[in-house]
Amino acid sequence: MKFLKAVNDLIMKITRAALVFFMSGMVVLIFIQVIYRYILKEPLSWSEELAKYFFSCIIFFGAVLLYREEKHINMSMAFDAIKNVRLKKIIRILTDLLIILFLCVMTFFTYPLARDILSFGGVSSSMEWLKLGWVFMIVPAGSILSLLMMLEVLLKAFVTKEG
Repeated sequence: MKFLKAVNDLIMKITRAALVFFMSGMVVLIFIQVIYRYILKEPLSWSEELAKYFFSCIIFFGAVLLYREEKHINMSMAFDAIKNVRLKKIIRILTDLLIILFLCVMTFFTYPLARDILSFGGVSSSMEWLKLGWVFMIVPAGSILSLLMMLEVLLKAFVTKEG
C-alpha cells in the first residue's frame, strides 16, 4: 500500500504538470487561431487539430486526478442517503470494482488499437510530424494511470473502518 501510494503521488505530480501544460497550450493555440483567422484572415491548418488533441489529454489525464481524489462521477445524493455504514462500504467497494473492471476493459481494447495505428505509421493530415498512434495512446495511458489510482482507492476502502 505504501509503495502504491508513493508511485501514485509521483504520478499525480507529473499529471498535474502535464495538465497545466496541455491546458495552457490549448488556450494559447485557440487564441493564436482566433488572431490568425479573424484578424489576419489566414487561418492556421494545424492549431485547431492540436488543440483538440490537447483537450483529449486534459480529459483522460484529468480523470486520473479525479479518481485519486474520489471525485469521479457517482450518484452521491443516493449514496449519501444510505444510513447503514456497512451497506455503504459494500456499495463503495462494488462501485470501485466496477470502475476497475471498466478501466481494464478500456486498456485491453484500446492499447492494441493504438499500437496497430502506430505501426501503420499514419500521420495527422495537417501536422505530418505527428503520428496518430501517439494520439490514440492517450486513452490506454489515461486508463492505466486511472487504474493505478483506483487500486489505491480500493485498498484504502478495505483498510478504513468507516463507510
